[in-house]
Amino acid sequence: EYRQLIGSVNELVGRINGRFGTIEYTPIHFLHRSVGFAELVALYAVADVCLITSTRDGMNLVSYEYVASQAQRHGVLVLSEFAGAAQSLDGAVIVNAWNIEEVAAALALALAMPAAQREASFRTLHKYVAKHTAAYWGTSFIAELTRVRHAADAAALLPPLPAADAAAAFRRATKRLVVLDYDGTLSATRTIPEFARPSPLALRTLQRLAGAALVYVVSGRTRADMDRWFRGVDVGLAAEHGLFYRHPPSAALGAEWRSLPAPADPLWRDAVLPLLQHYAERTPGSFVEMKEAGVTWHFRNADPEFGEWQANELRANLERVLAHRPLNIVNANKAVEVRPARVDKPAAVRAIVAELAGTTTPVDFCLAAGDGRADEPVFAYLAQEFAHVPLFTATVGRKPTAARYYVQDVDAVLSVLGKLTEPAN
Repeated sequence: EYRQLIGSVNELVGRINGRFGTIEYTPIHFLHRSVGFAELVALYAVADVCLITSTRDGMNLVSYEYVASQAQRHGVLVLSEFAGAAQSLDGAVIVNAWNIEEVAAALALALAMPAAQREASFRTLHKYVAKHTAAYWGTSFIAELTRVRHAADAAALLPPLPAADAAAAFRRATKRLVVLDYDGTLSATRTIPEFARPSPLALRTLQRLAGAALVYVVSGRTRADMDRWFRGVDVGLAAEHGLFYRHPPSAALGAEWRSLPAPADPLWRDAVLPLLQHYAERTPGSFVEMKEAGVTWHFRNADPEFGEWQANELRANLERVLAHRPLNIVNANKAVEVRPARVDKPAAVRAIVAELAGTTTPVDFCLAAGDGRADEPVFAYLAQEFAHVPLFTATVGRKPTAARYYVQDVDAVLSVLGKLTEPAN
């Protein structure tokens, strides 16, 4: 394959030089040999444009070397989107290397780029390259290894949730609050909503628990899904990561849906949706889910490695598109979600607790469980809010967490919740 490629390139070079070359001028110099360091740096330094058209590349150091050699000329870097460096070199002109017309247009753009724009793009590139050196990479890599080691040590010391102690404190209390994540906590995580409904066991457990406590289920699912799944169960609900929430009937605070503040401009979807749909088309197994206030790109059913690669690229592109809008780009579990700023689970839980505080009896028991990163700020908030009452916070699976305990899996969560309402021996 490589020999065939070299033959094709040689043929193309000969054809182009034969058509456009003269005795004094050769358009293309094809150097199919090793080049010494001094000569290579000299070529980098005098080049107006560096064109890199990799179709499969891990990192591509050529792009970094070119930028490092261009302090005087401020050359333009045209870089394939399939090179790993495309994720970090923000000032480059990014192209699809398979699209010949796009590459040609990018090359023409680079050659005709005004000096001021060339300099601005180069400054962005050089700032990144000058900072992220081999020494910086080595130092940050060692620091990350140390952090992971300490986090693993802390996770290994995390105790399991003491169900007997929680049940005893639950029975002694008079006003009990239970806050539960949904996906991965009450139900195994499913991408397709139709398959994510709670099991009969989960519904029976929640109904029994709701007879003795104020129970809230917090989810990233839509209001319609939550309404349908928990119809007839006396629990409070928070949908779309807390943007919408409502109290259980037993709280006597009204059963209507309430909402956290959202941006007034709905046109942000017009900027986001084409980008998400583009990644859905080019990532087999992924799809876009429209919600009332947010949009989510799911890649749970895509190839894991390729899905993560595409997700990282999508996040970088979304950050550029949404830089000045009041929106958050959230790394969900096998998903990338765009939703209004200041809307998250902690904000919803704070609003719920504040409204419960206006009732006559204070909360004197709290239990919270969740499995994701979005639940960690909830655990931290509850630790402050209920520092002087029995508090049991648990993450699903043993891992670094702000929770005080862990439970093994969804079955273990339902088992603990069931024991809360069992009569004392």
